[in-house]
Amino acid sequence: MKKFLILCSFLLMNQFLIAQNKLIFNTVDSLFRYAENQSITIKTGEQQVLLAKWQKISAQSGLVNFRMQTSFSLTDNVKLPVTYFPAEAFGGEPGTFKEVTTGQQFMGNVNFAPQIDLINPVSWTKLKSAKINQELTNVSNLIVKKSLFESISAGYYNIISLKEQIVISQKNLYTADTLQIIMQNKYTEGIVRQQDLNDATINKLALDDKLNQLKISLNQQYYALKILCDIPQNEDVIITETANYQQQFNIGLHTDNQLQHKSSLLKSDLAKEDLRANRLAQYPTVSIVAYDGWQQNSRDQFFDSNSKWVNSQYIGLRLSMPFPDINRFTLTKTANINKTISELDAEHSKHQNDIANIQLNLDYEKAYSQLNTTKQIFLLKEENYQMALNQFKESILPSDKLLTAFNDMLASRLNYSAALANLLYAKSKIEINNSIK
Repeated sequence: MKKFLILCSFLLMNQFLIAQNKLIFNTVDSLFRYAENQSITIKTGEQQVLLAKWQKISAQSGLVNFRMQTSFSLTDNVKLPVTYFPAEAFGGEPGTFKEVTTGQQFMGNVNFAPQIDLINPVSWTKLKSAKINQELTNVSNLIVKKSLFESISAGYYNIISLKEQIVISQKNLYTADTLQIIMQNKYTEGIVRQQDLNDATINKLALDDKLNQLKISLNQQYYALKILCDIPQNEDVIITETANYQQQFNIGLHTDNQLQHKSSLLKSDLAKEDLRANRLAQYPTVSIVAYDGWQQNSRDQFFDSNSKWVNSQYIGLRLSMPFPDINRFTLTKTANINKTISELDAEHSKHQNDIANIQLNLDYEKAYSQLNTTKQIFLLKEENYQMALNQFKESILPSDKLLTAFNDMLASRLNYSAALANLLYAKSKIEINNSIK
C-alpha cells in the first residue's frame, strides 16, 4: 500500500511538472500579454525610458551647473627656495646681496571654490533636448512594440493555419491511400495501366511529403514564436484557438496610426535644438564664483598647534566668452544642414505614414475578398473531384484526370485555410495599430 501511494504521488508530481512546462494560449491577446511581461525587447525599451528620464533630470540640474571644487594638500618643503636681498638691509655693504631662505617647511591648505552659472544658454538647450529625447524614446518603444506584436500575430495565425492544413492533409492522405487501393484493384483487373498505378502511388508519396513539410513548418513557427516572446526552450507552447471561417467584414475597421510621423517630428526637433546649442555656444556664460580657503605654515610639523590657520575668501562674477573658431563654425553649418534634412524627412514620413494606414485597410479588404474567392473555388473543386471520382468508378474518366481533380481540390482547400489566416492577420494588424499609438 505504501509503495502504491508513493507511486501515485510520483505520477501526480510528474503531471504537475509537465503542466508547468506548458504555456497555453487561447487568443492572440493572451500571447501579447505574455510577451509584454517577458519579452527582452520590451524590457530593454523600459530601461531606455528610465535612462531618458535620468538624462532629463541631469539636464535640469545642469541649468545652474553648480560646481564645488574642493582641495586639501600637505606639503613638506624639504629644500626651501633662496631669495637674494640687498645686504645693506641687514647691515652689510651696499651693492652686495645676502642669501635669504623664505617660506615655511610644512604647509597645509584647505580650499573650497563653489561656482554657479547664472546665464548658461547651452544648458537651456540641453534641457529642451532631454525632454524631446524622453518623448522620442517613448515613441520609439511604441514603434518597436507595435512591430513585435505584428510579428507575433503573423506567427500565431500561421500556426493556426498550419495546424488545420496538417489535419486536412492527413484526411486527404487517407483518401489518396484509398485511391491507390482502387487503382491497384483496377490494375489487377486489367482495367488500368501500370503507369496509372504508378501515378496513384506517386500522388500518395507526394502528399505524404507535403504533410511532413507542413509539420516541419509548424515547428519552425513555434520556434520563431518562442524567440519573439522570449519563451524558454523547455516550455511547450499550446495554441488552442481553431480556425473560424465565420468572418464578417467590419466596414468601420480603419486605422490612423501616426507613430512614425511623430518619431520623425521629434527627430526634427532634436536637430533644431542641436543647431540652437551650437549657436548659443558662441554666447558668454555668466557665473557666480566664490572662494574660501585656510592655510597653515609651520617650521616644525604638520598641524602645528602653535601655528594658526589663516583664512582667505572672495566672491564675484565671472564672464566666460568663447573665442570664435573654425570648428564651431563648421559644426553650426553641419547642424543647420541636418536640421533641413530632418524637416524634409518629417514631411516625407507624413506621406508614408498616411499611405501605410491606407494600405492596412486595403490589405484587410483584399484579404476578405480572397477568403470568399478561395471558398468558392474550393467548393467548385470539391464538386469537380466528386464528379471525377464517380466517373472514374464507372470507367468513364481516365486516372490522370481523377488525380488532377484530387490535387486541385486539396490545393484549393489549403489555399482556403491560408486565406483565412491572412484575413485574421490583416485584421489583427489594424487592431494593433489602433491600440498602440
